[in-house]
Amino acid sequence: MVSIIDKFLHELKINGTAEKTLTDYSRFLKNINKVKSLEKWDKSDVNRYIMEMHGECLIGTVEICKVKLKRFFTWAGKSELVSHLNT
Repeated sequence: MVSIIDKFLHELKINGTAEKTLTDYSRFLKNINKVKSLEKWDKSDVNRYIMEMHGECLIGTVEICKVKLKRFFTWAGKSELVSHLNT
């Protein structure tokens, strides 16, 4: 079975995304998917994750994570989960 993450990465690759970027997205998405399946995330999960990042990471890292979340959830047809994030 092909996961939603693999489908997303495949589409990025088709659209010419660099290998390093694909690796970054893969690592990021698979790590957060371990906590809770991305298919089951809701807006509160997004907010909780961003708040945890604010406590642990530099602001630049938090912004990169927001961009990745927005790109993934918009692709997945769940843009309402990330529409409130300013990037």
